[in-house]
Amino acid sequence: MNKRTFIKLFAATLASPAIMRLLAWAGQKRLRNWAGNIEYSTDRVQTSTSIEQVQAYVKAQNKLKVLGTRHCFNNIADSKDVFLSLKPMDNVIAIDPAKRSVTVAAGITYGQLCPYLDAKGFALHNLASLPHISVAGACTTATHGSGQKNGNLSTAVSGLEIVTADGRVVNLSRERDGETFNGAVVGLGALGVITKVTLDIQPSFMMRQFCLRRLVAQRVEGPL
Repeated sequence: MNKRTFIKLFAATLASPAIMRLLAWAGQKRLRNWAGNIEYSTDRVQTSTSIEQVQAYVKAQNKLKVLGTRHCFNNIADSKDVFLSLKPMDNVIAIDPAKRSVTVAAGITYGQLCPYLDAKGFALHNLASLPHISVAGACTTATHGSGQKNGNLSTAVSGLEIVTADGRVVNLSRERDGETFNGAVVGLGALGVITKVTLDIQPSFMMRQFCLRRLVAQRVEGPL
């Protein structure tokens, strides 16, 4: 084979659709965790915006992992198959001041939830280290938050909505389901896709300070 023939064949090979797709894939920036120290084994990410989409996608896949805000520093969150992201599902669904609880969609972050609660005069008992961390992801992985006596972030969970592998929607509550609920709160994604979380809340720090000042002013003794 002479040089000219070799160049023509090589150019034709590079121009083939399969090779072009391979080169384009190789040139893409690989999906990494937040810290940048872990490169995931797949770039396949499906995003869901509703529980119906979650149900349909879960039933259609043999294997998947839910991708949170990628704040894990080891490969426990890695997948060779496909990721499911619930990032667009980030709204507050309901707040119950009487029961001191708030129900949120799984994609909401602490940075989104806390200003909302503060505007309502409430707060969480403990927080993640950074505002971009997702509430559901932090709770299901038992993220510690701060302080030895505060309880990790999962201890605030009082209710869960989970889509199981067959697409069923299961609702669990601390009050109703006891040990079954306790075993599901830190599930590491093994039990299904968490789509809603109900959290205990408490009066915000400023609200407690206000009440304290009122009690002192009125000379009323007793716990807040």
